[in-house]
Amino acid sequence: MARKPDTKKARRAVNSKEKQKYSRIIIVLLIICFSLVAFGLACWGVSRALFSKNEHFILRRVELSGLDSRRSGAMIRYLKLTLNEDNLFAVDISAIRRKVEKISYIKSAGIYRILPDTLKIAVTQRVPVAYLLKYNSKWVVDEDSVVMNRKYCMKLKYSLPVITGFKYKKLRSGEKLPDLSQAIELIKLTTYEFRKFKVCSITLEDTRKIVFVMIKKRRAYKVLIPRKSLKDMLQVLRYALRKKQGRHKPTVDLTYDNLVIFR
Repeated sequence: MARKPDTKKARRAVNSKEKQKYSRIIIVLLIICFSLVAFGLACWGVSRALFSKNEHFILRRVELSGLDSRRSGAMIRYLKLTLNEDNLFAVDISAIRRKVEKISYIKSAGIYRILPDTLKIAVTQRVPVAYLLKYNSKWVVDEDSVVMNRKYCMKLKYSLPVITGFKYKKLRSGEKLPDLSQAIELIKLTTYEFRKFKVCSITLEDTRKIVFVMIKKRRAYKVLIPRKSLKDMLQVLRYALRKKQGRHKPTVDLTYDNLVIFR
């Protein structure tokens, strides 16, 4: 009579082989992990030796582009950079760019290393498009509705219109005022598409319409215009002024449907 095979011993043998197999896999994975860590540490050490701790790359000059070069000292202090001490490769380029772009009158910035010892800061300034509250006000606004202190903005050789009648609590540099978007759209349209309309002032007191004063062919007009479809309304205004005959009437009302009233 044949003996039955010992299934328990066979099962134990299989389990033992599987455990040995998994153990070898784990050991290989650990070796790979340790190797990667060692390689990373080695690269970090080499990087420090070659760049961030290399005395040949000490920061000695900050080059400012897009702003008056006389502001470079103030920019260095604002960024807390230390010339002749900081290493060019130890400087966090991304953090510096974010900090520069927080300045209210700067729209965008690019930061570049110029070997062996120079950091270049290239900025694009915001361009004022209107005074706020009164002519020659301390406060101006750009095309993105960002409030700026005129003292620090670029100097313009042409006059700006003034925007009044909007709601605000307290004006602050860098604050964005969405309520000014339609007035700014009107300024942009008359700057680029309706160039014969020179806007002098815009009032936003009425939530349904915009009231603005403009000059056309040396004549002043007070224009009342709906807040929607500004471009279409300006086209109607241009056509109506072109067809207007008789004596000068300084007020033009476009707030009625399909009707232009001169008075």
